[in-house]
Amino acid sequence: MKVFLTGGTGFIGAHLINALLAEGKQVHALVRTPAKASSLPVEGVTIYKGDILDLKSIKEAMQGCEEVYHLGGNASIYEKDPQRYYTINVDGTKNVIDTAIDLGIKRMVFTSTAGVLGPSVGGVVTEDKKREVPFFNEYESSKAEAEELVRKYVAEKEIEVMIVSPTRVYGYYLFGEPASVSLLISKYIKGNWKIIPGDGTKVGNYVYVDDVVSGHMLAMKNGLKGETYILGGENYSYNEFFNVLKEVSGHEYGLIKTPIWAQMIFARLNKFFSLLFGKKPALTTKWVRRGNFHWEVDPSKSVIDLGVKITPLREGIRKTIEGIS
Repeated sequence: MKVFLTGGTGFIGAHLINALLAEGKQVHALVRTPAKASSLPVEGVTIYKGDILDLKSIKEAMQGCEEVYHLGGNASIYEKDPQRYYTINVDGTKNVIDTAIDLGIKRMVFTSTAGVLGPSVGGVVTEDKKREVPFFNEYESSKAEAEELVRKYVAEKEIEVMIVSPTRVYGYYLFGEPASVSLLISKYIKGNWKIIPGDGTKVGNYVYVDDVVSGHMLAMKNGLKGETYILGGENYSYNEFFNVLKEVSGHEYGLIKTPIWAQMIFARLNKFFSLLFGKKPALTTKWVRRGNFHWEVDPSKSVIDLGVKITPLREGIRKTIEGIS
């Protein structure tokens, strides 16, 4: 079977391609920069140069495929023009679905983010919990708009789309830019990570990349159209997370607890100097605010309905360290 995939040069996408190949699938990967795909497997993967904003390139790459995995999108920390998030994440998603419908493809998995559901204000986050606070950034709001678009298509058109919403993904990275938590782990074991956000008590949900990959594939196999499935792991506070990281890595470095005001100052300085030297900021005040909420999540729906298995944080960190060492 041939499957179409966007976002194949991203952290999750590269792992997903390997898993699809292991199941005997042939992958048609749409990539903007073929040079970035040079580390992907040669056998079983056909690289198509294109963009989710270009209908012609999408159609060429999707020809002959029976399933669609749409992981591609804009997850940047910062964009000079915030409309870019909506153009890529909403319009791009529309283009992918429209093409799939035109070609008669019946099943698609759309990768969103658990950030759309919001922090755990007023209770643990589930797929059905109403968001209690406004969106923190355009990434979240554009993904929410894309989700609404998906549900509209499912209700009105002949296509079955499942939405998967990963939490904080980590794991060994195959190539390119690692996920932020993986980068944190890598920096910590090298002695280059020095801070704990706030007083360290804010809770987040951490999911191992292999579980996210299997969640995508199980959503394609077992998911119900229009349904959202949180792909999550275990809930840990920052303090608990770093304690596990210290134990598993065997490295114990002193970490400084940074109050939110200090984080905000750093974010403003980082943005100023990054833009001054023509670079994108690594942190913004919007993301600082986001990181100072609890993000406690219940991923049991994907476990029960899809059959996803959760890797314990301790085991996942061990595998991550082995993979990046």
